[in-house]
Amino acid sequence: MTFNLAFAENVSEAITALTRPPLAEADVIAMQEMDATSVDRIARELGLAYVYYPASVQVDGDDFGNALLSRWPITADRKINLPHDDPYHQQHRIAVVATLDIRGTPVQVVSVHNATPIVGLSGRLDQAETIIDAVDGTEPLQVIAGDFNTSDPGSLKQTVKLFSERGYQWASEGVGDTVDSVIGGLPLDSVFVRGLSAVDRGVDRRPAGSDHHPVWVRFAWPP
Repeated sequence: MTFNLAFAENVSEAITALTRPPLAEADVIAMQEMDATSVDRIARELGLAYVYYPASVQVDGDDFGNALLSRWPITADRKINLPHDDPYHQQHRIAVVATLDIRGTPVQVVSVHNATPIVGLSGRLDQAETIIDAVDGTEPLQVIAGDFNTSDPGSLKQTVKLFSERGYQWASEGVGDTVDSVIGGLPLDSVFVRGLSAVDRGVDRRPAGSDHHPVWVRFAWPP
């Protein structure tokens, strides 16, 4: 599943959400807008391994980064620096990569947080392609999930097209809007996959401590 926790301001509410079905069944959680303390607390309370990297520092001094939490051992991890910083706030964006050992099979998972539309669609597509280039050919089973900030017209379609052309399926297709905003619902969060087949998917729209709703996808394990 993927979940942007909105500056990690409501960790207790998020933990409650993550302990109820179907979110409680998640083997892997990609999280965005996190700080180190919040990630550690969530991982400890849920009994998960984790990796976290900061992308930048907020005006209040808190980290702002991405995490991956897993029920399975994490055997490797790294940070991908993305191009096109926010020109007004100089905010940097990253992706976080972790290789999981699932019953002896390596699965690579990426937590993504692309820039806001202020950098333009071409900038966000460059960010997505940077991620794909960085993990291309490294593992046969890959999940790339997170907040792609596809709020402007046409951006989701173009993002899906890019991943499709690079051999990924849009595993969260059809889940609908994932963010509540003053201008209505927005489809910002997506899950893309290579080498696995999605059998079910959805958005948990119950309160979870964020304006983003957690997006989950269930995959069939390959024979």
